[in-house]
Amino acid sequence: METIFTTENLYNILSGRIQSAFNRALLNNFKANNIGLTKEKWSILAVLWKNDGCSQQVLADETYRDKPSITRLVDNLEKEGLVTRKPDAKDRRLNLIFLTYKGKSIENTVMKVVDATVNEAVKGIDPDELRIVRETFLKIYDNLEIKK
Repeated sequence: METIFTTENLYNILSGRIQSAFNRALLNNFKANNIGLTKEKWSILAVLWKNDGCSQQVLADETYRDKPSITRLVDNLEKEGLVTRKPDAKDRRLNLIFLTYKGKSIENTVMKVVDATVNEAVKGIDPDELRIVRETFLKIYDNLEIKK
């Protein structure tokens, strides 16, 4: 298969170099806007902003993290007053994670910074090129995803 990438460039792209640069830019933008979040904490909040009151398993599935990582992140978010755990009424072995008022109130501010960071990352790239990149990465993901 012929490719426009050198092997080194392809490895850099697929190994997460872009993700690392984006995460660094996002963290810097959070700090510049006095937002005390990491990318990991933000990813949990982003799931809850769409699906408040979900289980830790849903958070793990949606963020591609293991359960111990989710537990640590939720513990930290709880200490910061952004989320609270409540027992599931249907299955008391499960805890559901809910946003607090504080967790809900920061959504617009945080998402403005996230959107600005995304816009910074794709500045000068034609929308058609972005569509092709998205489709290509989805194909790579589908090729590698373990089918259940």
